[in-house]
Amino acid sequence: KETPGMTGADLENLVNEAALVALRREKERIDTEDLEEAKDKILMGTVREEVMSETEKRITAYHEGGHTLAAWELPGSDPIHKVSILPRGMAMGATQIVPEEDRHYYPRKYLANRLTVALAGRVAEQLVFKDVSTGAQNDLKEATNLAERMVAQWGMSKKVGPLSLGRGEEHPFLGRELAQPRKYSEELAWVMDQEIRDFIVNAEERARDILTANRENLDKLAEALLKEETLEKAEIEKIIGHPRRQNETD
Repeated sequence: KETPGMTGADLENLVNEAALVALRREKERIDTEDLEEAKDKILMGTVREEVMSETEKRITAYHEGGHTLAAWELPGSDPIHKVSILPRGMAMGATQIVPEEDRHYYPRKYLANRLTVALAGRVAEQLVFKDVSTGAQNDLKEATNLAERMVAQWGMSKKVGPLSLGRGEEHPFLGRELAQPRKYSEELAWVMDQEIRDFIVNAEERARDILTANRENLDKLAEALLKEETLEKAEIEKIIGHPRRQNETD
């Protein structure tokens, strides 16, 4: 359940990584703890041994707490599995959101939730510290790319209409955008720019509403992260005080 979307090769890589973890721990068998550590390494990156200042730890705790709280309170969002302020890969912290099943279709409402969750870390920083940091760089990049596809590829903008205009597409082998002839006018390009911005600004406002209404739980999550560094789903539920919202009537 924690590895939706993984191919056979991905699973093979996961088990091989778990074997290395077990070997380092001088075990004779691979157990669940080793598989969990291997999954965290693959999904969130390797833990970096570095010292963060108390100020940076606090900013990270609120940033990740913002992602966590928004995902918890938004009906229809993918569930939180784990949140950590241990530096992993290039990130100072990580919120692990794991879909409950493989997805082949992505409704507009689900994608709007993803935008909101992505921007909630930055919003949490604004609410608490009255400032923003560079920590949201990757969140902003992912949100912008997602909003662009919603508008220019998937026909989810009323102003642009049900058109697939190729904007934001990546080369399937190179994994990056290539210069291609435009299929749209300068006027339509401007409309798309405004729609992309509106999608992101609306998601940011939605995140702000959620975190403002649940500020006490945001503070609790941040303090728990500063103390424990990593929180599992059961611990998050205990702090927030209610199960994850799964539909509008929860």
